[in-house]
Amino acid sequence: ILDKEQRVIAVLAGTPTDVCWPSVLKNSNHALQDALEQGLQDGTFSSTEMSHRRGEFYLLVDGISYGGGQKKPGNLKLTRKEEGLMDGLKNLPCIRRIAGFQDACFALYAPKLYVQYRTLLLKLYDREPGLRPNFPNISIYPAFTLNLGPNTVTLDHTDKGNVAYGWCAITALGEYNPDLGGHLILFDLGLVIRFPPGSTALIPSGTFRHGNTPIAGDKSYRMSMTQYCAGGLFRWVKYGFRTAKALIEDEGKSSKAAIDGTISNRVAEALGLFSMFDELDKDRADILRSSK
Repeated sequence: ILDKEQRVIAVLAGTPTDVCWPSVLKNSNHALQDALEQGLQDGTFSSTEMSHRRGEFYLLVDGISYGGGQKKPGNLKLTRKEEGLMDGLKNLPCIRRIAGFQDACFALYAPKLYVQYRTLLLKLYDREPGLRPNFPNISIYPAFTLNLGPNTVTLDHTDKGNVAYGWCAITALGEYNPDLGGHLILFDLGLVIRFPPGSTALIPSGTFRHGNTPIAGDKSYRMSMTQYCAGGLFRWVKYGFRTAKALIEDEGKSSKAAIDGTISNRVAEALGLFSMFDELDKDRADILRSSK
């Protein structure tokens, strides 16, 4: 998806050309259904957890975050039962395959943005060795969510805690007719996009209002897996591994203002991280050189 200046601002990556991908989808579906069933049986989930601002479905979240009153970046705190479910799911080959495909699509279609993620997050992990990425050496994303359904249909929303210009990777899971429902809606762009099970899209979810259409069919069900990054992690690194308050106390408001830059400068910097369509090959070559 290109803007009027021909920047790549979002991607409908589809599925990999891999004969094994249907098995990845099938195994992921079974794993998430089993996790939901187990969670409902053993009390991991309560009925009140099904309703939230994104819709009505159960979910599991894991990874590294910073915000909401945290004094420093940390691993998300899970209950013992949640941690048991998540540890099992994260180690499944099918879930790791999806994580790796999402990461590869990110690097392929937004190479400059990907380099920024990699540079800042590796600095963070070096400074805070206690942080635990979900998929080391597989995906650069620090956090992920498994939307377990049984019918994951998200309402119109933005993920305001994410990097505002960053890409969130979304892979649709489940069994449903994509002609009848489960479409990805990008409200600001006026787009309603067919989104078949097993397909992946990457969007700036902190900026674009997005959601899904309901699915149809008595035996249909929809789930999804997303990966993303909290914007607070980037600010923590840019502020010298400290809060904005600590930066101001140490060096004054002028130092924070210099790091933040003006709004117009921040917008220009963010737009510069999206590849122009006709420069994608060059940007991809640059990321390969930078990784050596």
